[in-house]
Amino acid sequence: MAGQWGNNTLGAGQQTCFYFVRPVTSGFLPVISVLPLSPSFTNPGQMYTLQSLDSLSFPTANQLGVSTIWSQLSDDGSNLIYYMAVMNFSNSTIEYAFVETDI
Repeated sequence: MAGQWGNNTLGAGQQTCFYFVRPVTSGFLPVISVLPLSPSFTNPGQMYTLQSLDSLSFPTANQLGVSTIWSQLSDDGSNLIYYMAVMNFSNSTIEYAFVETDI
């Protein structure tokens, strides 16, 4: 079962990055995503362009872009660190929460 946590906002055309640290456990794989909590009032033809991200391609919901999660092992091998970027391609502020489940 997925758990929803956090309550964040991201202004028009802004981007932010997050990292999550989880202990290394055999057979444990967290799936972390973002759930928009507010509607988008921007038409797809009016989407913001983040110039530094022109070559990236991934799905968007309510013009809220979420990168693929990538990870690395900590120096001592006891933790996995997961990284994710969230981008707002709309012309308005979007509120969102994180959704996490484990497989």
